[in-house]
Amino acid sequence: MAACLGIALYAVPASAQIAPVTNDAARAVGEKYWVEFTATRWTPGVTGAVSSDRLGLVGSRIDFVTDLGFGASGGNDVRLVLRPAKKHRFRLQYSPLEFTGESVLTRDVTFAGQVYPVSLPIVSLLRWNVLRLGYEWDFVYTSRGFVGVLLEARMTDLEAGIDTILGSGQIAGRGPFPALGLVGRAYPLKRLAINVEVSGLKLTDFTPEHAFKLLDADAWATYNVTQNVGVSAGWRRMNTSLVFDTDRGDLDFKGLWFGGVVRY
Repeated sequence: MAACLGIALYAVPASAQIAPVTNDAARAVGEKYWVEFTATRWTPGVTGAVSSDRLGLVGSRIDFVTDLGFGASGGNDVRLVLRPAKKHRFRLQYSPLEFTGESVLTRDVTFAGQVYPVSLPIVSLLRWNVLRLGYEWDFVYTSRGFVGVLLEARMTDLEAGIDTILGSGQIAGRGPFPALGLVGRAYPLKRLAINVEVSGLKLTDFTPEHAFKLLDADAWATYNVTQNVGVSAGWRRMNTSLVFDTDRGDLDFKGLWFGGVVRY
């Protein structure tokens, strides 16, 4: 009996010395942070058209490529994520884009109450700035990925204009719009994350004078060199249709982007 008791007393402290099992070995690199900042270079092409009815004249549908000569253009995109808890993220993203073009009209066009005749040289400008403020809740979260829902408010700023020797015309619109989305991330390798994000919404006040439709899709891969530093590359498409009274725009931006990530 004494021998058995001695063995038991010896065994208790021995077992207490065994380190508890944790899942740190399985945890993906790059998922432990409070603040994350991403800076990217996005070089999308643009397709679509704008039109504007003014002074009793019905505006022509002016194509960004065939009429205005827009090509691909680069823009800096910045993203900030604040993560107060494992499944909760507050997000900010700013995407400013600017396109310029020079062309000669191959047809008569009407824009903002003025007629521009065929063979007229024109200089054109398109500015499209989007500020996204959002909240993300990851309702499924594991050590190697998550799935979440996204609720956003987007401040959208549009400016489009043409300039010629006969005069110039311009349209502009600005307003906040909501958006809903889904976000997902998976780690096929401990340091490699594959990300997919889709958001959008369609709004109308049931009149033809006001409507908004948005679809934003982003897919990218991030390689985390360390827990705090990574590099990313992806492809993004942002498609938007706007109707503001007599002004209309259909814009479709898509292209590759590259960037770097820092976390704390």
